[in-house]
Amino acid sequence: MKVAKSCSQCRIAKRRCSAGPLSEPRCQQCLTRDQCCSWITDRSTRRPKPLLPDLSCGDASLSRRQVVSIDDNTRDELVELYLKLIHDKPHTLFHPTVLKIRVQNGSLAKATLYCILALAARFSISQDIREQTDDFFHLAKDHVKLSIDNVCLDILHAAILIGNLCGADGDASGESLFFGIAFRMAQILRLPKPTQGDDTITVETKLRTWWSLYMIDQWSSAGLNIPRQIPDGSQHRHPISELKFQELLPGEVVDDCLLVKPALWGYMVTLARIFGHIQHLHQRLADGTSDDSSTELATYQLESELECFLRDLPTEVRFNIDNLRTHAALGLGPAFVALHLGYHHYSTLLYFPYLGTQLSRVTDHEAFAVRCRHHAAAFSELLKSSNEMEGCEVLYFIVAHMAVTSSSVLLHTLLFGQEDELPDTRRRLYYNFQVLLKLKSFWPGVDLMMERLFTFQKVCMLSMDRIYTVDKWIVKFLLQHALPIDKDIGPPATSQLAERGKYASDALSMLRSN
Repeated sequence: MKVAKSCSQCRIAKRRCSAGPLSEPRCQQCLTRDQCCSWITDRSTRRPKPLLPDLSCGDASLSRRQVVSIDDNTRDELVELYLKLIHDKPHTLFHPTVLKIRVQNGSLAKATLYCILALAARFSISQDIREQTDDFFHLAKDHVKLSIDNVCLDILHAAILIGNLCGADGDASGESLFFGIAFRMAQILRLPKPTQGDDTITVETKLRTWWSLYMIDQWSSAGLNIPRQIPDGSQHRHPISELKFQELLPGEVVDDCLLVKPALWGYMVTLARIFGHIQHLHQRLADGTSDDSSTELATYQLESELECFLRDLPTEVRFNIDNLRTHAALGLGPAFVALHLGYHHYSTLLYFPYLGTQLSRVTDHEAFAVRCRHHAAAFSELLKSSNEMEGCEVLYFIVAHMAVTSSSVLLHTLLFGQEDELPDTRRRLYYNFQVLLKLKSFWPGVDLMMERLFTFQKVCMLSMDRIYTVDKWIVKFLLQHALPIDKDIGPPATSQLAERGKYASDALSMLRSN
């Protein structure tokens, strides 16, 4: 009789079955999935070569023994850090209470757990933990690769988080790959459609995951210059109130009529849809398929959408210091700030082309340019306010890209603005740079984004005709934040810009010296 070379679980799932650690009777696949394994025969004498390093044996090349044996208290502290600083800002994937329960009882997939630890470790007050950030990241990738054929919500979440980690490391290919895996898994799982027996937490988690993917698609497709995966026009409802979601109990079923009130993430989704239309306008300008008349019309339309968005916000969601303080007290300060940072960032992008001369024949050219400078300044002021109020600081990676966009407009004002604008502009630039340097200490990819500012200054010092054409370079600068920017843009101008250029260089020296 032929002896089976794989366990029944792997045979049914058509997975390659490889031996686990010597001390573990289960195969590596069942060990990773924390499931029963039918093949418990001692395989120590004839062990096939594993596809990946033995993660529990402290492989010398990976130096991960201490990472695998991280104590429970440290693990739980890092999960709390993740929920406080990352979750509900660039993505919303988990019910906080359920996540913590699953972490503590061991039912959360290791791939997902290590992703969370990799995102949070960089913020730890312990240097030893911070130094393990890369180890957590590599472990997360290893476990995702081992579980790639396990199409479930946990592994989908892990793929999203790995994509975020790759992007924060400046790995554009890895970001695109893992986000692509997440999109396909969501399609296979038919998200956000619930399945029979789902309680309200599960239904809402699937919906939030799907809208997170929508947001990722808007940002990542632009950042990587690849086609979008999720079209507009979805009829799915928006996520419920963050507080209501957090208060839900496992197994609880809530009437649909209580789930329709918009919340912070719902407003973020609405803004992201407008962002997609702004991207399309920029691309048409770069391709030369939009003339002055159609560009002006599109700008008015998008301006109207942004104004309607702001006008329709409930009083308690509009930005002011009292509302900022209220949301901070509720534990929603960073999410509230993220919403309004997004509004000013998207508005800055909309009006950015009017800083130059290409659209000077548009009737409201100068008014649009003024609005661009206004929103770039407002972004900086909001960033300052949020970082000065406890419980409102925003430290997730994409803030760096938005701060670079704001800073590029401020640099432009420093070079070409009126004399009376210079003091406030330099102050705002200085604060933006402080934030960028802080973000750089957490996210390696911020270095690449800061380099874009130096290149933008060089572009601004060229001849007027070259600077302000909204060409493919400008589109790449504004939107394709995950791709390297071309630095070979010609010789610097020798003009009256020299003196202002010194001001800009002095301001940028803060970034160069760090």
